[in-house]
Amino acid sequence: MGGLARSLAVLGGFWGRGMGLFDFLKVTVKDQKPAKPAGRMAVSVVECDGKSFPIVSLTPKGFVARGFDGSLIVGQNARVSVRVDDPAGKFTFAATVAVVEVKGPTFGATWTILPPEVEGVIRQYAQNRKQQDAKGAR
Repeated sequence: MGGLARSLAVLGGFWGRGMGLFDFLKVTVKDQKPAKPAGRMAVSVVECDGKSFPIVSLTPKGFVARGFDGSLIVGQNARVSVRVDDPAGKFTFAATVAVVEVKGPTFGATWTILPPEVEGVIRQYAQNRKQQDAKGAR
C-alpha cells in the first residue's frame, strides 16, 4: 500500500470509529447549579450638562448628589434631569434647581420650579424609602 493510500486508510479508520475532525467542539459541560437571574441594579441619578451624579438623598425640597466634579457653584441655577429607579420607586422628571451647597464630592440643590404632580411623586418616594430603611434596620 502506498503512503497516501495508507494515510487515507488510517484516517478512514479513525473516522470510522465515530471520531470526526471537529468532535472536540461537541463536548458539553453541565453547570452544577442553575444560573441566578441578574438582579436589577438600583440607578438613581441627577443629570446635568451630560454628566450623571448618583443621588444620595431626594426630598420635595431638593436633593443631594455625590460624585460631583465641581462644574457648578453655589448660587448657580441649572436645568437637571432626575432619574430614579430603585425598589422605592421608578420615575423621571426635568426640573430647574439652585445649587445651595458644595462639599467636596457632594452637592446639594433646591428645586426652583417643580410641578405639583412631581412633588407628590417625590413625597410618595420619600415615604417608601423611609419604610424600606425602617425594615432594613430591624
